[in-house]
Formats: sequence, C-alpha cells, structure tokens
Amino acid sequence: MARQRGNRPTHRIPLAISSRHWGILLLIIAALCPSHVYTQGRSVDVLITVVKDRVVALPGGGSPVEEPLGVNETIVTASAHGPAGLAQTTRRLLGFSSALHRWTEVQLGVEEQVEQHQVLPRMLLVQTNRRVHGFQESRGHWFSEALGPNETVHQLHGRGHVAVAITPERALAFSAFTGGFFSIRFSPNEQVQSIDQTHDVTVVRTTVRQLAFRSQIGLWTEMR
Repeated sequence: MARQRGNRPTHRIPLAISSRHWGILLLIIAALCPSHVYTQGRSVDVLITVVKDRVVALPGGGSPVEEPLGVNETIVTASAHGPAGLAQTTRRLLGFSSALHRWTEVQLGVEEQVEQHQVLPRMLLVQTNRRVHGFQESRGHWFSEALGPNETVHQLHGRGHVAVAITPERALAFSAFTGGFFSIRFSPNEQVQSIDQTHDVTVVRTTVRQLAFRSQIGLWTEMR
C-alpha cells in the first residue's frame, strides 16, 4: 500500500508538464500569427503619390508598388480611400488593389474626358463623357459601360459596397462583389425623386415605382 501511495505523484507530474508545454505552444502560435488575425479584422490603408515619372502606391504593409508613366503622360489626379487607390492620367485610369498588391489600368478613348469620380474603400467609380468605369478592389478589375450618343449622367452616388449612376434613360448600379454594371431603364416620363443608400443597398424612388439594388444579389428589384 505504501508503494502505491508513493507512486501516485509520478502519474501526475507528466500531466502537469504536458499542460504547461501546451500553454507555451499556444503562446508561441499567437506570437507568430498576430498580423494574420489583425488584417482579417481591419483593412490596410494605401497612400498614392507621384515620384518623377511614375505613380507609387504605398500600402500599410509590404513594399511600394510603382507604375511607370509613358512619354508625355502626366497625372491629372490621384487619391485613395482605405485599401483602394485611383490615379487618373492624361491617357488612362489606374486602379490600385491592396488585396492583390497591384495596379490595373483601363485606357481612355480618344476625346474621352473624366467628368466625376468617387473613391470608396472597396471600389472606384469614374464617369466620363463616353463611359462609366467601375473598379473592384478585391478583384483588381475594371468594368466599363458605354453611354448612349446623347446620354449624360445626372447623378453619381456611392456608399459602402454599392454605387449608382443616374441618366435620363436608366439607372446603372455597380457592386464591389458582383461583376459588371447592372442597368434598368426608366419608362417614358418617369422621374427620379430620391435615392437612399446603406453600405449594401440602394433604393431609387421615382414617380412610378421604387427600384432596389443589393450588393450581393446583382439585380434590380422593382416595388410598386
């Protein structure tokens, strides 16, 4: 019996050591992986600047990303919001994606002039006299929608993950998640009265109906 009482601690010591080692292992894992956990909860901001003959994106992490300018190509404007960046030159539009750490371009057409733009953390929207361009930061991709010969954009609204361009003929929606532009035409004499937006939903109220567009659905819903 005495030998049994004396052996009891020998069964407990390995368990205590094992628990301590397990705690140390968890601390080591947490120390090695804080940046991954942190970046999941918070997006990294980027700053856009011009250095001589190139435009440079400076994200919060990683190395700077440069885009050379062509001969006689100059920067018209450059801005950023959160992880998305925009640089407009005399020849093209440059969108920067912090998620992919790269620049992506879309060429401006002959006599195509930028009239207004919006820079949001997850997307860019640029309206010219010929087209409406949208850039998705998460995919690093541009989409373009041509305007009609006499079609002009009267309103441009963006918030969160949804943006909308209003012309006399139609409403054009763009989402940070779904691909391309989504268009819905107005009936004759239908007038836009108001536009309400959250980060993921846009509602266009007209004299005839209400039109809703949701960021992850990719289609217009009509309500009368």
